Amino acid sequence: MLYPAALCRVGFAVLLVNYRGSLGFGQDSVDSLPGNVGTQDVRDVQLCVERVLQEEALDASRVAVVGGSHGGFLACHLIGQFPDTYRACVVRNPVVNIASMVATTDIPDWCLTETGLPYAPDALPDPAQWTEMLHKSPIRYVDRVRVPVLLMLGEDDRRVPPKQGLEYYRALKARGIPTRLLWYPGNSHALAGVEAEADGFMNMALWLLKHLEC
Repeated sequence: MLYPAALCRVGFAVLLVNYRGSLGFGQDSVDSLPGNVGTQDVRDVQLCVERVLQEEALDASRVAVVGGSHGGFLACHLIGQFPDTYRACVVRNPVVNIASMVATTDIPDWCLTETGLPYAPDALPDPAQWTEMLHKSPIRYVDRVRVPVLLMLGEDDRRVPPKQGLEYYRALKARGIPTRLLWYPGNSHALAGVEAEADGFMNMALWLLKHLEC
């Protein structure tokens, strides 16, 4: 919770969404997400954003989205599915393409289960399953992204290998989207090294201040 607290101190209003499928509302809530990633979770977050903008005295023209891991998956989905809502994006080790991640991650079971597919350690996905994983991935919407994106990647991440972020970076650059990539050697999924965490926060804050014109 360090980043949200620090962003509040900088002057940002911060919304943290406990979407269906996350923790805190029982097993039925958790079980509702497999098979619905990229839709249910994304729409839950978007609904909360729209509701807060309606009810609070906030500037709807200066909304950013920040997330890491599955939160990065959500952030990349949001800027692609709802490009008119957001003005900047920061993601840490985001899941971008489940289909390309399944063969390199240390949690291939997550890729299949969350997509709503059966998992067996000795099985390879068939073409229909590869298609379904791609269908539920943020990369599907990359042609609709218009906001500047800052990517932070841990070189030693085995959970969401940095290839995920590189794939998104190259796709965005090819489409002329302002994009910056920060590469952290010696850091894994959490980007928990002292220097990486400090550098990541400073660059995140500067990115948001610049592109939200604060």
